[in-house]
Amino acid sequence: MYRLKTAIYAAILAIASVSLFPTAVCAQEYSNPVVKVSQEKVRSGGKLYYSHIVEERQTLFSISKAYGVSLEEIYSANSGLNLEKEGLKKGQILLIPFKDGKVSPTEAQGQEEGKGKEEDAGVSKAKQKADEGYIFHKVKWYEDLESISSKYNVSKRSIMNINNLSSEKLQRKQMLKIPKDSQAWEYKSPEPGSDTALESGKGIAEAEKEDDGKTAEDAVSEKDKEEDPGTLFPSRKSNDVNIALALPFNVRKGGNSQMMDFYSGALMAARDLGKKGYRINLDVVDVVSEAMPDNLFEKSDYIIGPVSNADIMKAVSKCKSRTWIVSPLDPKAESIADTVKNVIQTPTSVGTQISDMIHWIRDDFRNGDKCLLIKQTGSNQSIYSSTVLKAMEASGIHYSTLSFNVLEGRSIMDAMKREMKAQGAVRIVIASDNRPFVMEAVRNIFLVSSSEKIDVQLYGTAKLRSFEGSDGIDVAQLHAVNTHITGTYYIDYDSKEAKDFIHEYRAVFNTEPSLSAFQGFDLMCFFAKASREYGRNIRGCGRICGLQSDLDLVNKPDGGLVNKAVRRVVYSPDYTIRIVDR
Repeated sequence: MYRLKTAIYAAILAIASVSLFPTAVCAQEYSNPVVKVSQEKVRSGGKLYYSHIVEERQTLFSISKAYGVSLEEIYSANSGLNLEKEGLKKGQILLIPFKDGKVSPTEAQGQEEGKGKEEDAGVSKAKQKADEGYIFHKVKWYEDLESISSKYNVSKRSIMNINNLSSEKLQRKQMLKIPKDSQAWEYKSPEPGSDTALESGKGIAEAEKEDDGKTAEDAVSEKDKEEDPGTLFPSRKSNDVNIALALPFNVRKGGNSQMMDFYSGALMAARDLGKKGYRINLDVVDVVSEAMPDNLFEKSDYIIGPVSNADIMKAVSKCKSRTWIVSPLDPKAESIADTVKNVIQTPTSVGTQISDMIHWIRDDFRNGDKCLLIKQTGSNQSIYSSTVLKAMEASGIHYSTLSFNVLEGRSIMDAMKREMKAQGAVRIVIASDNRPFVMEAVRNIFLVSSSEKIDVQLYGTAKLRSFEGSDGIDVAQLHAVNTHITGTYYIDYDSKEAKDFIHEYRAVFNTEPSLSAFQGFDLMCFFAKASREYGRNIRGCGRICGLQSDLDLVNKPDGGLVNKAVRRVVYSPDYTIRIVDR
């Protein structure tokens, strides 16, 4: 059994049941929705399907036209949904039969010609406008329009006007303009030709500043630093599980859909664990509208949240007990866990992902193989790029280097052909997180490997996977070049555990679980089990596997715990994606 604050539970659950999926932003409120072909593919019953999430006002006919399949094929692939009688529901996940339309290197070149240059030009345009009365902000998982307007002290209306938004619903990674003069945009018509959907490079992302205010060292006493980490959290044998969720739900303003999803997943975990005999005492705090009460730190073994670095620091400053504060979403919070002994960082850092990528190459390397490092010239080196270069230099792997820039386009094809000659496999790393450059590099690798029949293995982190999409890297190209990705999150939808969770989630909430719901389920399971088995003494508990992510906590010498667990996935030429066992 588990306890909840009744009023908060009722409010959040009511909102979660109707707003689990944000509505896509449209140019005009009553325009017909454009059905975008999904980049996600799943395998079921030995067959490959697109995984399509139904959006508002979409019809079976429009979906069938977009994917080039018949209505009968959709009915057959989704027989369990009874679509002929019940029709579509917003948020449903449809399986759409995948038609293997392989693209030749010549055709691919014709289709993709000029896209990289156009996107790069768009980024430059956005940079030029950064000082013309507004700044840029990339929407994070946990943010909504209300929290963004509060952060910059501008009205929601002015943000909507300057960005041509017809709805308050936002999408993850959406790029917003934030007006410096809010009043000027309060009643002004939006700019024609708004470029708010632009995916930023490093230069624009730097406009988004963290409001940490103080360092992590300010929040921990000297006495804490001198104590033995192994004795900080004494074990407590008890069947009771004391967990708190301290997240930016923003219930008074309609609710943050991503946080609602996270909470819904956590509730599913609490329900399942309750059936197994766990006595779960669950407290829920909306950190947007209320402060975390002092007694929360005393009675909770683990507080999941807050999300932002600034709010985590506030919680740390108030926490006088030995309660663990769990950072659930932001990889950058590892800087706090470096120095604060009661902070647990769950998303793996970029540095950890890069390190694992290098180890993977070394593990796979065989006689006759060649390692090729692709670098971008003519731009300032990002933190990501420098980290990859340093890791490669320290790895002991012999590698050659190919450098070019986006504007060179296909002119480097001959040079790439020369560098990709090898007796065995060519293992390639792209030392860049610049989206246009990475897109161009992947296209060139695809074209050369296809035309020259070269055995290619492309290695990357979750950053590479984030560039997938209709306006990004063609997922078919990632499959063609045998892409190996190491990252924090990946769901095996064919696993029994994932299928069971989806089935139960549908039954309770009448919608599909989002990635945030999976994360809420995983973290609730992780720390509820830790609370029962170890009390607050979670150090050394070993690796724990979840539906979407794993947990392998290691001690920071002068701080808390950070997660070093990653998932390795391979995009195979047969269009399957598989998790590689470690």
